[in-house]
Amino acid sequence: MKKSLWVIAGFLILMVCACSESEIEYIPIGKKHLGETYETYTLNNVVWMDSVQIVVFNFYPEEVTDLSYMQYSESACAFTFHRGETADYRISWDYDTDLNYVEVQYGQNAMWYTVNEQRHTGEYLLRANDGMAVRIIMRANGRSINEGGEIKYEAGVTVNRFRIEEAE
Repeated sequence: MKKSLWVIAGFLILMVCACSESEIEYIPIGKKHLGETYETYTLNNVVWMDSVQIVVFNFYPEEVTDLSYMQYSESACAFTFHRGETADYRISWDYDTDLNYVEVQYGQNAMWYTVNEQRHTGEYLLRANDGMAVRIIMRANGRSINEGGEIKYEAGVTVNRFRIEEAE
């Protein structure tokens, strides 16, 4: 009896190791228009960062900014500044959620900084250099649901406004 328990335990450990995060292919979450709800996500939509797992929201760039020198990365789901000089920008947001922790972030030198302090509505004045980026993320911690035989997790976030513009 004890030997069979050890065999089962060993098999379970092997299965967990075989399904490590490095074997899960990252696919950005599907794009949503402003005002549409991110209802679910899968493990493929999760970015693994140290001990925190996040889902980066994917937008239609023309709804977020009309600045011609902003680039949007479809894979990283982040807006990057390429103006050629340091300038001030107003980042504004408005979102609804009851389920998840959402952050508005800017990034520089592979580090991400939160600007919204969990305020669902607000704006932030950012002095940005070329290469700095802006994104909205949510912590991956939704309840799992079985949707048509596929395991998905609840998101429940509606981004009503996300805007990047030059500060006056």
